Amino acid sequence: MNYKLTIISFISCTLITCSDEPISDTSRLETDTPNVVLILADDLAFSDLGAYGSEIETPHLDELASNGVLFTRFHSSAMCSPSRAMLLTGVDQHKNGYGTMGEYLDDSQRGQPGYEGYLNNQVVTVASLLDSAGFNIFMTGKWHLGSQTLPSDRGFDRTFILLQGAGSHFDNTGYASARPIVDYFRKGEAVELPDDFYSSDAYTDEMIKYIEEGRASNQNPFFWLSRLFSPALSFTCTPDLINKYIERYMVGWDVIRQQRHENMKELGLIHTDAEMAVRLERVPPWNEVSIEDQSYQAKKMAVYAAMVDRIDQNVGKLVNYLKSIDEYDNTAFFFLSDNGPEAVDFTTYPILPVATDWIAETFDNSYENLGNQGSYIYYGERWAHVSAAAHSFHKTVITQGGINVPLIFSYAKALPQNRIVTDFSSMVDITPTILDLVNVTHPVNIFNGRSIHNMDGRSIIPYLEGTAESIYPLGEGNGFELFGHNAYISGNWKITRLQVPYGDFTWGLYDIGKDPAELNNLAEQNPEKFQELLALYEKYTESNGVIQVPEGWRMFENLGSSQ
Repeated sequence: MNYKLTIISFISCTLITCSDEPISDTSRLETDTPNVVLILADDLAFSDLGAYGSEIETPHLDELASNGVLFTRFHSSAMCSPSRAMLLTGVDQHKNGYGTMGEYLDDSQRGQPGYEGYLNNQVVTVASLLDSAGFNIFMTGKWHLGSQTLPSDRGFDRTFILLQGAGSHFDNTGYASARPIVDYFRKGEAVELPDDFYSSDAYTDEMIKYIEEGRASNQNPFFWLSRLFSPALSFTCTPDLINKYIERYMVGWDVIRQQRHENMKELGLIHTDAEMAVRLERVPPWNEVSIEDQSYQAKKMAVYAAMVDRIDQNVGKLVNYLKSIDEYDNTAFFFLSDNGPEAVDFTTYPILPVATDWIAETFDNSYENLGNQGSYIYYGERWAHVSAAAHSFHKTVITQGGINVPLIFSYAKALPQNRIVTDFSSMVDITPTILDLVNVTHPVNIFNGRSIHNMDGRSIIPYLEGTAESIYPLGEGNGFELFGHNAYISGNWKITRLQVPYGDFTWGLYDIGKDPAELNNLAEQNPEKFQELLALYEKYTESNGVIQVPEGWRMFENLGSSQ
């Protein structure tokens, strides 16, 4: 297989023009229409925020949660681009172009509808719909939805983006030998980064500038999408924040994981009887790790925590700015993550030599330099299973560890405050919720003369207002598939089938209300419910055009196999 060709980009390269071409109509806006801020973190796991039981200090996000709604069973895809495509459209990944990640296509999927590897022309974005309604539309951060079109082609007025899926947080250093430099664009034009660049800071500062520009030209509400690539690789932050956390993690992953699990129970985020999954197979007990390596590993996690802390500081900066211009009370905030924690670590397990060798040759990962500009580290399985403390496994797998992510929805002017929602919801519900919130209608099947998919998601608003008993009616839910792993969730029930090495590719039934780690297979005790969910999953695959890879399919073994 040609690793070099596929590692060069996180995008598919089929040439096609796709533009939503919105036409603004400010007459559709009501005077009390709220601004919408949508912040999407990258690889941030369920238990990584203080409000979700973490030891990481996130006071500004915790305050948003206390002023709004915190969701315990909100679900993403198990990888970033499929989640980000669903977030923008409300349409299932298997129809919007991201049936799988473009660089991991199986031969059976290549060239098939819904597997284009870029945001296709059969969907319309929430940005285009809000632009058509008269909003000022801004985006900062990671695009990672193909190079065929930029955000400016999909409804965004002012943009500052990283085109690819990863890179340095301090400069435009890339993520592999074949992609040593990544690309930034402002309003569709390539730009150089300033010397004092740090990703989370820059995206927030750029956003504030856009809001000011919008205020100077009109009084229309704004929609801001901040698509962070923090706290994802490569882990880097400022020394002051890193040093703040080092000693905290010297107790090790076993203690921190247990503390988070207990905290989540005390906060009412998981069932009091929930069991914690066993330590991942390749993760040693902390007390068996050498003192030298304990120090090294603790600093790795400290860098990760520093990045989360820095995200929170920027949320605080934005909130304070909005308060200063008297727009905070009229702004709805969504904060969420695109998938569970990243467990891959090419430095510890060299399964992709081109990446491992490049990192070793290019970066200084000595203890003294960890987290600084010029280092390139992951925190790997050892800390990923801490971030997913309530669940099993991690990103790339459709267990709760890969797809159960945090969601905070705060709009104190009109929504409940300090409320925990345990109802099932997922990434496709965000666009319909935003449209409902601002009273903008989705065009259903036709937009600007082209055929589009209707949304698959549901608005969360009726449930929060008390006019609906649940987000999804009894007997309904949603399916999940990625890399041949399969799942369906309806209420508290979930069926799961996992490829090797995460399972034996047989279906199991789990009560994720009581067993979020999916440890106890209840299929034999509940045969009718088991068959009901199997039928629902089959219906899901048919209606969404899911193409199942063979049993035994492995992600990295299929990386670029046909390119």
